[in-house]
Amino acid sequence: MTAPPRAIAALLGAALLSSACAFSNISLTLPTRGLERPLSGGKGRQVIVVAPFADEREIKTRCGMQKNGYNMDTADAVCQGDPAAWIAQLLADELRATGFTVLTVDAAHRPGALRIEGSLGKLFVEPVIGAWSGSLEADLFVRLRVSSETGLAGERGFLVKGWKGGQIVSTTTPYNTALDRATQETLEEMVRAVLELMDRYPQLGRRDGVTRELAWLEGGAR
Repeated sequence: MTAPPRAIAALLGAALLSSACAFSNISLTLPTRGLERPLSGGKGRQVIVVAPFADEREIKTRCGMQKNGYNMDTADAVCQGDPAAWIAQLLADELRATGFTVLTVDAAHRPGALRIEGSLGKLFVEPVIGAWSGSLEADLFVRLRVSSETGLAGERGFLVKGWKGGQIVSTTTPYNTALDRATQETLEEMVRAVLELMDRYPQLGRRDGVTRELAWLEGGAR
């Protein structure tokens, strides 16, 4: 059965409107909320978060892209704020919420305080358009390097994808949803990894004790 001319015209008009929207840049909000299910167990132990993290992204001029119906890159998703400073602050806030004593680099601290440095390797949100459906995917990659004055040294990477399915619309909401989901998972993995490391070496963050050098196993990649 052939669609009536008016229906065809309406569909064409909607397609053209959607395509036009895909040529406009959109603003991407960096989420600031903590974990929906906060962790616990910091026990007042000292951690030093070096902020901001290093920005090691290959693409620094934008945080994502828009695509038209032909799967062509047509516009940018632009981060509202400094992503490297944002992820460092987010981690510091969540470690504090977990019960750690979070210090700045110039604050007095115990020799066993865990120093956390980091780098942002990727933050990018883009549509993935299939023949009959589409989704938005957010890639987030953070690397943490930890050390202490008592001899510990190690690093670990965290690579996460956030996904938002359904109809792709050229608005900020689905982009922000995908990034928020990636952020929540990355944040939980980072905090959990710090907790597990400090529980394994109970001298860390306390008044005394010596730790041996170790390799912090690579994890979190998907």
